[in-house]
Amino acid sequence: MRRALFVVLLLSACTKDAPKPLNPQPPFTMENGVVVRTLRAGDGDAAKKGDKITIHFVGRLLDGGVFDSSRERGEPMKFWVGEGQVVEGLDQALLGVREGELRTITVPAKLGYGMEAKPKIPANSTLVFEVELLDVR
Repeated sequence: MRRALFVVLLLSACTKDAPKPLNPQPPFTMENGVVVRTLRAGDGDAAKKGDKITIHFVGRLLDGGVFDSSRERGEPMKFWVGEGQVVEGLDQALLGVREGELRTITVPAKLGYGMEAKPKIPANSTLVFEVELLDVR
């Protein structure tokens, strides 16, 4: 009985769904001005232009106010990365991300919505996304 319980506990600890612990890395600034900080490295497939990816994200303003969140909706977002389906800075910063990776991506206004105001987003806003890559296809 003890042996069976140990095997069950061991197998449940080895599932792919268990996230790796956070291991924040220093932020780096891309040539376009987007700042990326990896909070947890991924070990799955890397996203490349034209891949359909699935992410969970929380979008915030610099003051911390949330303007959108797939986590709050309980439904991940799916789109083709590098194809202009999301704001330019986010699109560029997701290229090369690996499945399972969690990162923050700070997008300057010029690579976000620029001078255009959106619901919950004032014009000329820097956007901060926390993004977890769930799947690459």
